Amino acid sequence: MRIAIDIRALMEGKTTGIEVYLINLLNSLFVLDEKNEYILFANSFRKIDLPKFNHPNVKTIVTRYPNKFFNLAQKMGFPKIERLLGKIDLFFSPHWRVVALRETTPLVMTFHDLFFEIMPEFFTWRRRIWHWFMNYPTAAKRADKIIAVSESTKKDLVEMYGIEENKIEVIYPGVTPSTHSSPLKGEEEKPYFLYFGTFEPRKNIETVLMAYAAYYAQSKIKKSLIIAGSEGWKIKIAIPAGLRGKITVKKNVSEEEKSQLYQNAFAFIFPSFYEGFGFPILEAASFGLPVIASYNSSLAEIGKDFALFANPFRPEQFTNQMLRLEQDETFWGDLGDKGYRVAKNFEWLETARKTLQLFEEIAA
Repeated sequence: MRIAIDIRALMEGKTTGIEVYLINLLNSLFVLDEKNEYILFANSFRKIDLPKFNHPNVKTIVTRYPNKFFNLAQKMGFPKIERLLGKIDLFFSPHWRVVALRETTPLVMTFHDLFFEIMPEFFTWRRRIWHWFMNYPTAAKRADKIIAVSESTKKDLVEMYGIEENKIEVIYPGVTPSTHSSPLKGEEEKPYFLYFGTFEPRKNIETVLMAYAAYYAQSKIKKSLIIAGSEGWKIKIAIPAGLRGKITVKKNVSEEEKSQLYQNAFAFIFPSFYEGFGFPILEAASFGLPVIASYNSSLAEIGKDFALFANPFRPEQFTNQMLRLEQDETFWGDLGDKGYRVAKNFEWLETARKTLQLFEEIAA
């Protein structure tokens, strides 16, 4: 079987959930499957450093067209992607980007979330128009099978796009096993509360700051706070004047530093308004960190057996959970142990096995 996979999501060099999903899924898929032939499709005008997939049955084709060319082709229905890639038995889009395909070519798509539909106010008008132009409901209906990364995302697809439930397969992503690094130096060696994620409005970093300010006023120990992650958009982190010595902001951290931050933290705070899966809470749990998260979307689903929950619109609820963890060492340890055990069940090889099984069923 000749399987084409759209890897254009890797062109920007970011490490958001989609990129993490794609790289880890492919690495595991190619370990499992030496029988089928894989064609990885990428497109970029500039020079790009793609991950190296050194397998004899894997080939990468990189074109130099504007991405708008493929978007327009998809809207018009031609030229078909097969003109570039040759005959294929199945096309897999691991994100929302779609291409023009022959009607007889099976299509499998992964939907990570429908945040742009559920909370459009968090997007610029330009992005909203772009999402409208791309017409994801039509793409979803064209797909022979849809992979949803959570039951929450499946529910959104059914309710918002009218997709039949039996067309959607929930396949959980995995979690990369925690790698322990050398301790951080200086003030950060002391246990601290940690937020890690993209800096953007939907992540609700303002609630982290408000919850921490109230915690600092009430706590006798007064642990510090680290806010870390990758640059997003439309957000400026304003640290209250009285807390500038206790709050540290780290931007664009490396994988090594991310492991250090998780390893040395006291607890993880994640008050996001919406998540399709919520990689950060499982990553934190894989280090044995207690997690305080929003009770919404997939976070309530994924974290149900190990996380403490709070309303993302109520910072005081996060404050109360922070104080609770600090004041009860036994509870803190038990919660961390629970999360660690749960995180071990999310394996990329299992994600790849179920995905490959789906490919074979659809292309049969």
